[in-house]
Amino acid sequence: MSRSTPAQAAAAPVPAAVAAPGGERGGASGGASGASGAAFGAPPRSEHRVRRDIQGLRAIAVALVLLYHLSPEALPGGYIGVDVFFVISGFLITGQLLREAETSGTVDLVRFWARRARRLLPAALLVLAVTLVSVWCFAPRGYLPEFLAQVAASAGYVQNWVLAAQSVDYMAAESQVSPVQHYWSLSVEEQFYIVWPLAAVLAVAVAARVTRLRFRPVFAWLIACVCVASLITSIVLTSAAPAQAYFVTTTRAWEFAAGGLLAWAATSRRAILDRLPVRVRSAAAWAGLAGIAAAALWFTDATPFPGAAALLPVIATLLIIAAQEPAGATAPTRWLGAPSMQWLGDISYGAYLWHFPLIVLLPFALGRSAGVLGAMAVIGGTILLAWGSKVWVEDPFRAELSRDWPDARALAITSAGMVVLLAGALVGVHPADQQVEAERNRVAVVLEDPDPCLGVSALDPQSGCEALPEQLPIPEPALAAVSPERCLSPRAGTAVEPCEYGADAARATHTIALVGDSHAEQWLPALVHRAEQQRWRVIVMAKASCPFTAAERDFASSPEAENVALRSDCAAWNDAVLQRLVDDPSIDTVMTAAKSTNRMVSGSGDWRAAAERGYAERWRELPPSVQRVLAIRDTPQMAERVLQCVSGHGTTAADACAVPMAEALGADPLADAAESLSTATPRSRTADATPVVDLVDMSEYFIVEDSCPPVIGGVLAFRDSHHVSWAYAEMLADPFADRISAVLRA
Repeated sequence: MSRSTPAQAAAAPVPAAVAAPGGERGGASGGASGASGAAFGAPPRSEHRVRRDIQGLRAIAVALVLLYHLSPEALPGGYIGVDVFFVISGFLITGQLLREAETSGTVDLVRFWARRARRLLPAALLVLAVTLVSVWCFAPRGYLPEFLAQVAASAGYVQNWVLAAQSVDYMAAESQVSPVQHYWSLSVEEQFYIVWPLAAVLAVAVAARVTRLRFRPVFAWLIACVCVASLITSIVLTSAAPAQAYFVTTTRAWEFAAGGLLAWAATSRRAILDRLPVRVRSAAAWAGLAGIAAAALWFTDATPFPGAAALLPVIATLLIIAAQEPAGATAPTRWLGAPSMQWLGDISYGAYLWHFPLIVLLPFALGRSAGVLGAMAVIGGTILLAWGSKVWVEDPFRAELSRDWPDARALAITSAGMVVLLAGALVGVHPADQQVEAERNRVAVVLEDPDPCLGVSALDPQSGCEALPEQLPIPEPALAAVSPERCLSPRAGTAVEPCEYGADAARATHTIALVGDSHAEQWLPALVHRAEQQRWRVIVMAKASCPFTAAERDFASSPEAENVALRSDCAAWNDAVLQRLVDDPSIDTVMTAAKSTNRMVSGSGDWRAAAERGYAERWRELPPSVQRVLAIRDTPQMAERVLQCVSGHGTTAADACAVPMAEALGADPLADAAESLSTATPRSRTADATPVVDLVDMSEYFIVEDSCPPVIGGVLAFRDSHHVSWAYAEMLADPFADRISAVLRA
């Protein structure tokens, strides 16, 4: 998952690395915060004035996030709005903890957590509850289990760790984003609210035990250590594993700590800040706004983030807060304090909560892409729901009910609400899985005895069928990847995990090893469908993004550290597979395929030539027991987010989402290697010769006239932009098996 723009449901892509904020309206006394403190809109206690600049910053941050999620092309770095929120939270909460510890000599943990719960959980749980119901009502069945699991993770505020774990799943790179994915950042904030007061309590305890130490410097050193350690972790992990780094708490803690250090400085060294001329503070505030704008406009999903890049929006936010609302005519205070900015900052928490479920679920409810009007509806609905939830949910829980509910009771009731919602979501996962299984079985029955014009049959010119009928495809896009058979090892790791299908060794006429990356494994449904009938024993050894080759795979799009690790893993896996083929003399045929754009390391810079040589060399290294190599030409490349296109266009998707043949079928080094060897090697193998190599080309089954549509004969042919769907692979079982049989008989 990377910060990859998973556009899942609206007219424009919705980035997978969804941005998010935290909790309350900022007041300040002595430059720090109101007693309520957090990143979103709740009124401060009356004795603390409202920081208009912080309210304005909240308005900017939530606007950046909303616009980014609606149109990442227009604002490619809008995700940095979340970093603005993190700094604000660190500043406000640290200021509150400093005052409480110095006033009372300790931090009342139950009181602190109860106040956070009153202010944050009612609205957050309301949105989750509404989303949970909406998912059951509008989401396609294939997405239900994952959506429900993510609602549960969000209710438990561990969504960021769930997404970090999923981000390493190569096959989930184009998966549908959930309507609660934006809760990842709220999860980070809640984890901060749990740990930060504990850090303050630790500082109080240390200061109390060591005579010469005082709380304030102890807490400052603790914050500084967290800041430095987390920043280093962020830089290192962003380089080594950027997808995980984006979501995990340890790479974000320094942003809260940076705000905390400013809160410490604003109260400990206030005289220094007060002596700065207004024009200097005005310049700092404008520089901060310029830094936020630059990051929002110049950063993209390809920017390694957070890492060192996050320093720009973090420092920019610190400059604005440190400027302390300069009053000069040239200062940005008047703009940040404008009524519209204050109002948007006040509803920013609700706006953040509501916008993403609307973006994701609206197209499902409409049955088509939302388009420009849908985007406008999302903006209007977000503002209306945010205002309503503030007036009728947030404010009552923050004010009236805070007087009626003691801290322990408030904490217990809101925590119970979390548990109920979490359990409610989890309870639904099993029934949802059953629905998915039932629908997949229904589709499988249809494919077993298909209509004469369904799928592959419609391509026959003599059939009289329409290859691109205007009808909803089967299976629905949500089920395209729900294959009954999967056998694929993850990108990371070296273990060979074989799966066996078809006839047993005693009855098998041939033992076929299907080896390679996911583009080899995608043929498993077609191969298994006829394996028993043909008396083939099929052994599958496949690894995500790792073709069967002697060349060194180049994961050029990954950071250098990750690239090196994945290259090493792929090479070791290849060697282990080759040894398995040597150790099992019953394997007489190797079938392989690879994604045509898999880059290989090349000293000359021509990675395609290196790839072609690598495939040929690996085939020459096969043991004498392997008589044949069947190389399958790669399947067409669809447009990115093809399933979203199909969902959005419905009955017209076959034509509307088609890709010109010249674009879909590019150069394929594996096919080139097979063609070269098939003409250069004899048709039977001797002990010291290269195996017989044959090219199996199934391209004709993906072409209609001069284009490659994602829906053929009413069957969804692709599960993402470059993998065949299990349903279409099954429909290709007969022609695929016929070609294999013809080669094996030759």
